[in-house]
Amino acid sequence: MKAILALPLAAALAAAPAAPIAVPADDAKAIRGLIETSVNQILAVLKDKAIAREAKKKRVVTVGEALFDLPLVAKLVLGREHWSKLDPGQQKEFQDLFVKQLQDSYFEKVDLLTDETVEFTEPAGQKDGKVQMMTHIHSKNELYEMLYKLYKKAGVWKVYDVEIEGISLVKAYGAQYDEFLRKSNPAGLLKKLRDQPFERPKDLEKSKKGAKGVQPAVPAGAPAETPTGKP
Repeated sequence: MKAILALPLAAALAAAPAAPIAVPADDAKAIRGLIETSVNQILAVLKDKAIAREAKKKRVVTVGEALFDLPLVAKLVLGREHWSKLDPGQQKEFQDLFVKQLQDSYFEKVDLLTDETVEFTEPAGQKDGKVQMMTHIHSKNELYEMLYKLYKKAGVWKVYDVEIEGISLVKAYGAQYDEFLRKSNPAGLLKKLRDQPFERPKDLEKSKKGAKGVQPAVPAGAPAETPTGKP
């Protein structure tokens, strides 16, 4: 009888979300400083009407390159199955083309940014040693969630994915490339990216942020494989 009564409780406990793991004070300080500084720098640049559009793009790219591990993001987007099919030269070219696509897609809607403000929360640890940090974007009368996912690389915290209202950039772009590669090959993918880049993933366009033009603080991209600290 006791065992029967215990079943519903066990099921409820199994379904309950795991409590966040405390992040060491030094790491939490470094992560929060990294995200806050990067976001605020970029918002200041984007809202400055005295800065020309191309100059804004260059400044944002500089911040993004410091915040994100872009080579890893490119690898995660393709996933282990497809990434292994590219030779080193193709991998480097894909990385460059992918990053350019992200940057161009981001700046298509940058003029829609107006009076956004961002609220930052404390970093939350994960069982695998990685960390997530939620931010809340206030845009006019609406509130959006943006989750930054980070891991430590050579003692430095880097972002490897961003979720916008629960939609992962890595997953969204990854699904797009996976669909193409099921019908083609790496050479065909690279040619497509060179000649006529893909449209922004539909999942991102359908989200409230995609419709309103609210974008990640920097142009970036759950992964098919996630970083372990030694990608």
